Amino acid sequence: MTRLQVDPESIRELLEAGGWPCDRITEDTWRSHIRGRTGSFPFFVRTDPDGYLTFAIVPFLKSPEDAARAEPLYQRLLQLNQSLWMAKFSIDDDLDVLLSVEYPTGELDRSEFDDALDVLSFYADKYYDELRSMCA
Repeated sequence: MTRLQVDPESIRELLEAGGWPCDRITEDTWRSHIRGRTGSFPFFVRTDPDGYLTFAIVPFLKSPEDAARAEPLYQRLLQLNQSLWMAKFSIDDDLDVLLSVEYPTGELDRSEFDDALDVLSFYADKYYDELRSMCA
């Protein structure tokens, strides 16, 4: 496999060639949407100076503000992180739930780029309804 040159133009080209219209929102970040069977999810692709490309649905969900209601959600996210392949759930400073995939750019090829987006879409569809019900 041919390794990808990870630069601003190649990221845009890869996204658009894969059917992901995007907007460049900062020097190192692009935004698009995944349209799955359970909804539309905003996702971002960000290049990291440490040599990683991050694909993330932000926000995937909003955490409940009440800690007692949030605890079962957080426990479920930890359980899922043990079984997810290539992806992980996390919580940001605003208590948003994120779903992300990270790849080292030095080893990235086209199939891995596409796989990252496929994984985000797959897990978003698979777990959105279940996790959303825990936030209600």
